[in-house]
Amino acid sequence: MAFSEKVKKDAMVACGRSCCICHKFCGTKMEVHHIIAQYEGGNDDFENAIPLCFDCHAEVKAYNEKHPKGIKFSPKELKAHRDNWYKTIKRADYKKQDQDIPPVKIVKPKRNGQLMLEKITTGKELMSLIADKCAMYFDYDEPDSREEAIMISEFQEYITDTLDMDFIVEPSQRVMIGFELNDRIKELDKKGFWIFANQETHNLVGGVDDASDSFPVLYIKLVRKTNDAIICKK
Repeated sequence: MAFSEKVKKDAMVACGRSCCICHKFCGTKMEVHHIIAQYEGGNDDFENAIPLCFDCHAEVKAYNEKHPKGIKFSPKELKAHRDNWYKTIKRADYKKQDQDIPPVKIVKPKRNGQLMLEKITTGKELMSLIADKCAMYFDYDEPDSREEAIMISEFQEYITDTLDMDFIVEPSQRVMIGFELNDRIKELDKKGFWIFANQETHNLVGGVDDASDSFPVLYIKLVRKTNDAIICKK
């Protein structure tokens, strides 16, 4: 199934035929993207639709789960982009023809040096960090074997899936996900890897009003136990 003509029409009206991420007016050069993919259970309702320009649509779909670089657009972040843009379009004083709309940029908080990551020892601890995050940065020490590469890839994929579906997960399901994460943490520990993580709030600055919208980001890194960068081993 695909979005109905009514859903596409309503989405075009709601966004003013401007992309919900870059805010560029696109006219007919628009596509309606499923926030949650159909193969992951996403439906064809208006609430699961986000209008995007060709470039942003390609960017959203281009993230490679097997070779993660940068920060993936999660369903929660896409929904936040869309809802914020729809609100902007509805404002009575918005006149796009009278404005030179500044570009939208991601601004990280100012800090001295790198973000300090803390060692994660339980699935419950990691699940509490995953909750309510809009995006994730995932890194890892280079694997020494195909077995290690598969293990790291599967762990990253599980975290990504959990992050994407977190906002529709029931409390009882969180317990089981935490239990599954605990098993994976133990498996990584046996193979010589520790998990370090932290969270940080980034801001989207620019667009109409030069407004600032914040979104929480999860940082995760798999570190080999022998890594000299580990400051405190507990």
